[in-house]
Amino acid sequence: MRSDVQKPEEQVRPAVMLGTSLWSQVLRILVLSSGLFVGSWSLGVHAPQAGLLAVAAGLAMCFERMSTRREVSLALQLHSRAANREGKRDAEAHLMSLEMAYERSRSVLEALREGVLVVDGGGEIVMANPAARRALKVPGQDPEGRVLWDVLPQEMAARARDAWTALRDCEADGPETIPQIRYSAIPCRDSVYDLTAVEATSSRTGQDFGSVFLLVDSTRSHELQRLKDRFLSSVSHELRTPLTNICAYSEILRSMLPGECDEWPEFVRVIHEEGLQLSHLVDGMFDFLQLERGEAMFRNEELDGAGVVRGVVRKFESAAAERRITIEFVESECAPKLVADRARLEQVVRHLVDNAVKFTPPLGSVRVTMGCRDEGWELRIEDSGPGVPPSERKVVFEKFHQLRDHLTDKPSGTGLGLATSRAIVSRFGGLIWCEDSPLGGAAFVVLLPAVGQPRLAGAGAGGGGGF
Repeated sequence: MRSDVQKPEEQVRPAVMLGTSLWSQVLRILVLSSGLFVGSWSLGVHAPQAGLLAVAAGLAMCFERMSTRREVSLALQLHSRAANREGKRDAEAHLMSLEMAYERSRSVLEALREGVLVVDGGGEIVMANPAARRALKVPGQDPEGRVLWDVLPQEMAARARDAWTALRDCEADGPETIPQIRYSAIPCRDSVYDLTAVEATSSRTGQDFGSVFLLVDSTRSHELQRLKDRFLSSVSHELRTPLTNICAYSEILRSMLPGECDEWPEFVRVIHEEGLQLSHLVDGMFDFLQLERGEAMFRNEELDGAGVVRGVVRKFESAAAERRITIEFVESECAPKLVADRARLEQVVRHLVDNAVKFTPPLGSVRVTMGCRDEGWELRIEDSGPGVPPSERKVVFEKFHQLRDHLTDKPSGTGLGLATSRAIVSRFGGLIWCEDSPLGGAAFVVLLPAVGQPRLAGAGAGGGGGF
């Protein structure tokens, strides 16, 4: 379909053709006049004809100049319009490139888990990503245009103001050195943050864009450090007692001759038992490291879990009786067989029963039940102790996490028993979790696939798993 709108070039072309045609006509008149003039001169024609020829020549020159000017003007207009269109396209492309770069940078900042705050020279917030807004005094508010230390919680606000002031006052050691201020372990509600402040200066133009504050949520790392410190303290305690006994009894034996007194066999027995306790403690730590790295060997076989559980319960009957705790084993006929490593399964049952006896007060009760659930093999260890708070029922399976004794409020054990149990159950393709017990305390539940069943959904997930 042909358009009725003519382009600028099409509008100019007729005018150029008209000028060219007019000039051709004038040139023809000039040539004819020249011929007449020469002929007339040779025939002796008078001056009026020569004047007419001069007028025609002047008129031709005038038309030539007018046509040339018109052509030049139109050509300049065409070039000017083309240059304007080209410049407009370049400007639009540059603007689009800047917008895309801005959106890309903003998308990256919004996706960061760390909080980023950009502050101008007056301390007012220019930009804050979502992670930074969650750390404000009023989480989620838009802080842009407000002073930094007015929107942060009290202790973080004080650190931020100190960092901003220090950045204003300090000078860089060289052109490649960026001043940086850092504060660690700043409490903010239920979290802990590390704050880093740097100057935002263009390396190309040297323009000062203010300061950038980075807020890193280091709650997890500080919690792990705290758990490690508690673990080292507990291990030191667990090591100190048997080492003290070994040193004390061996010192006594040094000054005695074999058979000199009746206590000799008793001293040897104590040294032997304390040495075994140390060996179990060290072996337990190395065993967990192997499980965590996936280097532990498993000799899985088809077995009946009832014999394994019954044997573990019998070993704890004497320890429970000394504390006047009733321990019972309830076996269901529907319990299926399973594929597992006998020694590893016994290790899991031993850790769970030991925890139940340890945290059950005198005259309390512990019940071990083995049965079936969803065609799988289920083991429940319940006690009448203080239980596990809902907030700790997942983290209790993490390494170094320790339950506290309900009487002394001191950590008990190394904090690796439940973490080791979770790692073993995960290798079996099963689940382990904690819930309330009908006896009033905690119930630890293990669910393993029966023979021929696949791994259970969620097996291997951190923090235990359950229904």
